[in-house]
Amino acid sequence: MKEKFTQYLRSIGVPLALDEKIQKAYEFYLEICPDEITDIFVTDYITNDGTREYENLWFFSEKYWMEAKQFITKENFDIVPAQKRVNYWSLEKQNYDFKRATEASRLHLSFQLAATVTGNLKASKENCDYLKDIIIKYVVPNLKE
Repeated sequence: MKEKFTQYLRSIGVPLALDEKIQKAYEFYLEICPDEITDIFVTDYITNDGTREYENLWFFSEKYWMEAKQFITKENFDIVPAQKRVNYWSLEKQNYDFKRATEASRLHLSFQLAATVTGNLKASKENCDYLKDIIIKYVVPNLKE
């Protein structure tokens, strides 16, 4: 796995115990994605009792978006070509100024690529800064014209 991916995972508090599952998902996508995988993102949220939950694992390339749904407990993978296919996106933000995340920051991105292809990326705390980067690097440039 790329060093920058490992640095990202540590920066958002993903436990070392999940590295093997993440590595296996990464290796799977290396085999099927025709592009270089350039970014990683883990959706997360804070539960009512204050616990941080990690949910889905995403990888991005120039043309494809890949998701390992509920990667901690399942092996449920998909891949979609996303280049110039974003029909719609919506962003819900809480305590986040799109500059620097705080402990109270939350982001929730919903998007639609086609009538039946939708997705959600959630972030809390410092992960909001990474989701902002994903939006700027992959979502906005791929808006369908």
